[in-house]
Amino acid sequence: MRKINIGVVGLGGIGGLLAILLSNKKLKVFSSKKIDKNSIFHLNSKFYGKLKSKIEFDKTLRKTDIIFICSKYPYLKKHLKNISNDKALIIPLLNGLSHFKILKKKFGDNVQISTIGKVVSKKIKKNVILHESKNKPEILINFNKTNKKKQKLLKDIFKLIRVKTKIVKNKNYVIWTKLIRLSSLSAITSLYNCNLGKIRRSKIKTEELNYLLKESILLSKKIFKNNFSIYKIKKVIDTFPNELTTSLQRDIKRQVPSELETQVGSIVKLSNKYKISLPMYKKIYYKLKENEKK
Repeated sequence: MRKINIGVVGLGGIGGLLAILLSNKKLKVFSSKKIDKNSIFHLNSKFYGKLKSKIEFDKTLRKTDIIFICSKYPYLKKHLKNISNDKALIIPLLNGLSHFKILKKKFGDNVQISTIGKVVSKKIKKNVILHESKNKPEILINFNKTNKKKQKLLKDIFKLIRVKTKIVKNKNYVIWTKLIRLSSLSAITSLYNCNLGKIRRSKIKTEELNYLLKESILLSKKIFKNNFSIYKIKKVIDTFPNELTTSLQRDIKRQVPSELETQVGSIVKLSNKYKISLPMYKKIYYKLKENEKK
């Protein structure tokens, strides 16, 4: 493989995981956020083991070939401000829906439709990432006017770091595969401020989660003609640990800017626009919105 420079925007649970994995394969990895020159990043993973690496700093990411966008949505515009690169392949791995418009405006057709799933990863303290999944992460991509060489390069890089990749022709399928699962889990864990294990042990909470999944599946089918199986989605959720909490839940608890609008709110707004009834989503969304104002 030729010399490749990788940029990462956002060194949280996903960005930090990818940056450490890529750096350990001798690829040059740059963060757009300033980091101490001698900082060592650590990964504790049930799948990859214990790894550590150095990541370099370049606020413009001008010399990178591929840029992974892993920032949380409330900070996205701020984190993109200094980036100056009109040639790199842009791989967004944010939660929700709202980020695509912002990225398209800045990077145009270099932006690919992509999501990462089947992964539980979070930053537990400065420069330390905890990856709790016992399996490979999975990235779904819908390529947008990208030449075959760049597609192959990206697939080779993911193979190198043992990340499963699926190339999907339907961009809405890519988006909603994760959004249905993530938004439902985020809504229910945020409402009760508890982990997935407590949801599983409660008949009422489990039923509410099932309603959320069914409602978002219905919305996706009515608007985008997607045909998701609740059985398959629940099968993926079954692989998640009881200790799982969501970033939305943690941010609401800490009273910091959250992704409520781009995850749960975006689904409610689509349901209002297309006049599709989602009573459980609306009930939880307005309750969380009320809690955020307190």
